[in-house]
Amino acid sequence: MNKKTDSQVNSLKISEGVITKIVRIAAGSIEGVAGFTKAKIRLGNLFSDAEDKPAIDVSTENGTVDITVNVVLSQGSKVKQVAERIQNKVKNDIQNMTGIAVTRVNVIVEDITLDNKEN
Repeated sequence: MNKKTDSQVNSLKISEGVITKIVRIAAGSIEGVAGFTKAKIRLGNLFSDAEDKPAIDVSTENGTVDITVNVVLSQGSKVKQVAERIQNKVKNDIQNMTGIAVTRVNVIVEDITLDNKEN
């Protein structure tokens, strides 16, 4: 019998796109999250063009993942509480669904929707 075929090692790779989708579903299910938005990052001086960063940024390193989520919250939401719920839900869902350790979940509140009930 050939030992190489008997001791084959199986592997599983999960793309960053799949992790991004899990983040979008998890964070979007939190009450108070109105949506996601691309972050504007200024490069150089104040008058230079801003570069778009994705609404959800996933960075993998050494078998762990760091996540940054740029969200828009609903008017009247308690920012700190919603952000903490996003962090917990995203971390738990990724770890439970993929088995990948989440080292950090950064939540950036880019905007808050305004209800125009006066119109």
